[in-house]
Amino acid sequence: MPDLDMRPTRILYIENDPALRYILGKMLASSSDIEVLGSFSSADEALQRELVRKADVALVDFALDQNGLNGIELGIALRSINEYIGVVIYSQFSVRPMVNRVPKSMRAGWSFFNKSAEMDTEDYAKILRATASGKGNWEEVLEQDNSSQTREASIFFALTPRQRSIMSLSVQSKSPQDIAEQLGLSYSYVRKELSRAYAVLLPNAKESDDLKTAAVLKYMELMRMS
Repeated sequence: MPDLDMRPTRILYIENDPALRYILGKMLASSSDIEVLGSFSSADEALQRELVRKADVALVDFALDQNGLNGIELGIALRSINEYIGVVIYSQFSVRPMVNRVPKSMRAGWSFFNKSAEMDTEDYAKILRATASGKGNWEEVLEQDNSSQTREASIFFALTPRQRSIMSLSVQSKSPQDIAEQLGLSYSYVRKELSRAYAVLLPNAKESDDLKTAAVLKYMELMRMS
């Protein structure tokens, strides 16, 4: 098992959604506890033997290329290259049933969680570091009540159609100025509507939170549910 006490946790990040890969990749790279060795959109891109051998853990979206490996299959393939690599599977679907797709003999060092806009960089770093050290959460996930995985899709419909249009462009990494020009609105109007949308999407946000990133992640989560 690699010694993680004196250096950042070295990770591979595999996510086929370009907007989320950009946003979350940026978040992860900002952490002093994490070193992103590579960010990839598919299993084929990620299976670079030398890079996999250097990594401590992989953060993998379950739903990758429909014609290729899914996240579980990729995790198993990564383990065949690096027997010590931790595997963290995250998904917009319930992750509880996914645990059984991993052979029991291989489950040590596997973690699973649902994509959530409520998670910040420290949350990701904690999960990645624990999994890299062999402390996966798969047993805890199996014990979870399915009802705890439900989400509030009604939030999506609490946004006005205009706010949804603005958030859809924000998800594409468009700036408020770009959004204003594309929709034929004033810059100040777009800023106000973004603030209102953030309040709907993140009712319990703190002043110290990165509201833009959290709101974009939350909106993407709701879009997958709608």
